[in-house]
Amino acid sequence: MALYAEVRADGTVALVNHLGFDLGDDPETILARVEAGDLPAPAPGEAWGSDRDYAGHVRDVDADTPARFNADRRRLHEASGSAGRLAVFAVRLDTFEAETETAVFCIGTSDPDELTAIRRDMLAGFNSLPIAGEYIHGTAWDIAERYGKDTFLLIRRLGTQRISGIFALKSKIDGWTERLGLGTTLSDRIAQALSRLFPKHLPPRLRDFRARYDHHLFLRMGGQGIAEARDYLARRFPSASGDMFEATASEGAAAFLHRFAVAGAANRYRAVHKREVEDIVALDIALRRNDRDWVETLPPDLEAQIAHKLYYGHFFCHVFHQDYVAKKGTDCLGLEHAMWKILDQRGAQYPAEHNVGHLYKAPPQLAAFYQGLDPTNSLNPGLGQTPTARNWQGSSCCGQTH
Repeated sequence: MALYAEVRADGTVALVNHLGFDLGDDPETILARVEAGDLPAPAPGEAWGSDRDYAGHVRDVDADTPARFNADRRRLHEASGSAGRLAVFAVRLDTFEAETETAVFCIGTSDPDELTAIRRDMLAGFNSLPIAGEYIHGTAWDIAERYGKDTFLLIRRLGTQRISGIFALKSKIDGWTERLGLGTTLSDRIAQALSRLFPKHLPPRLRDFRARYDHHLFLRMGGQGIAEARDYLARRFPSASGDMFEATASEGAAAFLHRFAVAGAANRYRAVHKREVEDIVALDIALRRNDRDWVETLPPDLEAQIAHKLYYGHFFCHVFHQDYVAKKGTDCLGLEHAMWKILDQRGAQYPAEHNVGHLYKAPPQLAAFYQGLDPTNSLNPGLGQTPTARNWQGSSCCGQTH
């Protein structure tokens, strides 16, 4: 459900109102009413503001396709997945009743097969799906604990509302220091030095689990799912290779905030260790829902080019972020292309959450979707390595050459 402008095949521009509100026919009036929040009662219709099939889709743990990824044709519709091929002014999303009672379970193990069994059992057999299930590998944990500490402390003290403003200020400071010949990492190095002045920020039980285990799953359940998970995990743990505990409110908040801090930790590491690091190769991938062998093993020639590998992700969806800290002198583009070949062999889809940008080649179904949205190739041409010529000259993505 969206309000957007499109460039049509004859070159004209039209405003399309698929929000589900009757706002009249005059484009300026429609835009003014949406801007002012002057919205009538929604009209009845069949449009969706979320993937209402996803709960059943993700539960199919024996399917040999990923649960969700950027180019999934099931979820490409008008503004959804448009990636700049439309000018989107507004969207409507489904909302959901918030859980009044939640609980967080922290699971650690030395055997990733234990987490595989938990994922399959919960998705296939539980009445209540988890609200969230976040995975962190030990290396990602360690680097985030040190190089994401200031992010953790800022969010805990100031909240998420101010983070965008803080990062905007950091960007300005980096611009000033670059113009002064001081480079773009001075703010990172100062923030990193200041973070060391603060005491340990993770609760003792989380630190103890990291010392004992390499694979970690933070599981948030709500409502009746709490008792379901509590009983199930009590039967599984402690085991020969793992254990779990039900977190207090402060421990649960710290666990998920630590997971959030992982996402920027590799970039901070690169800024602090720029003499040893060439760059970060960052991939986000969607593994098949039936994939039991989700722990990556790289060939020796690729391992030799990498200083650190950070694995973390949305475990029940089987969507992982994989950040590779490349050693100085590494051909990062060549390393990434080698990673793509491995992912292709594993049946993975990528990118999973990010867009194809100008780095990835859009699969045929995605390129055809772009061409259908923008038949004159006027908006964001070249996205997904598609043609840049007017009217898609030279393109055959839709089964015909123009």
